[in-house]
Amino acid sequence: MSMSWHEGVQVGIDDARGRYVEATRDIEPGGLLFCPCHSPNATVNLPDPRLLHNAGEVLLSEPCAAGMVYRNAAPPCCSFCLGTLKEDPVQKFRCDGCKMECYCSAACMDEARRSYHSSEGECVAFEAGMEAEATTGFEFGDVPTRFLLRVVSQAGGWRAPGCAMDGPKLERVRTLRAHVPEPNTEEHRRLAGISRNTLRLMDESVEDGVRLVGISGGERYREAELTRLMCGVNCNSHTLYAHDRSSLVPVGIAVYVQGSAFNHSCVPSAEFCNVGTSLVVRSLRRVRAGEEITVSYVPTTMTLEERRRCLEGQFKFSCVCARCVAEDGLLGSGDAWGKDGRP
Repeated sequence: MSMSWHEGVQVGIDDARGRYVEATRDIEPGGLLFCPCHSPNATVNLPDPRLLHNAGEVLLSEPCAAGMVYRNAAPPCCSFCLGTLKEDPVQKFRCDGCKMECYCSAACMDEARRSYHSSEGECVAFEAGMEAEATTGFEFGDVPTRFLLRVVSQAGGWRAPGCAMDGPKLERVRTLRAHVPEPNTEEHRRLAGISRNTLRLMDESVEDGVRLVGISGGERYREAELTRLMCGVNCNSHTLYAHDRSSLVPVGIAVYVQGSAFNHSCVPSAEFCNVGTSLVVRSLRRVRAGEEITVSYVPTTMTLEERRRCLEGQFKFSCVCARCVAEDGLLGSGDAWGKDGRP
């Protein structure tokens, strides 16, 4: 799937909202369509009910910058296309290096190896993480460590120790808004430690980092840059659901550059769903020309307390949209608020 914006929307930017998406003409809702709810917080996998929505026009379709199936996704999915795995293919098309990646076909396995899961790069790094976890107690979790490796491999083009990362694609991911903790705080030290361990798993020098070509002109991508990348990915990640099952059990995580332009509202006018690892954004109701198009960063079935906990924990803002104000019993009303919680 190639990236494609609806002709009736545009992306803007201002000081209050950051990037935002706005309708340039009236956008109509459609008939009933099954779509998974958007649940971007991969570190807090709260349950999402199965819902039928009035999903209408496709506003954006975009392939992921990086996507990954969880290690213990159940039932198991193809690590490349998210298709349901049968018992035989799980064994037949399992990566014989790290043993973590499983595919539904030789075609998916070959494309993953060509695109990012290099036998001398990501595969070896995954294997090293599993070995360290088994022998030293090192926590090689899906998020953030394993997904950070996937980002530098799939978005950054890293293929082997000493191999340069490709600047232009990684640069687009680096533009995503990140909430980096203040230096010398416990959280900053924790994230910096993850960045150092990631470089070690890549068998790259912690002091020298990874050479970055393209936009950055051959500069080194060190611990600080990796920490910022991790924070940006965390604030802009989306949960993946298997496209050929009716269940809404999370099976993976992905990051999208253009999809991150949509701001949050607890009464959204559009929603995210994934087709494989690609993102599709559809309208949920009629959107008037000039109106901002919003999505919900958390399941809309959550209580006010649950929504606030998730939004403040991952996205670092408190929502005061009309629904939140009404539910909190406060006076006044608002519309969608941006990624920093400002109107």
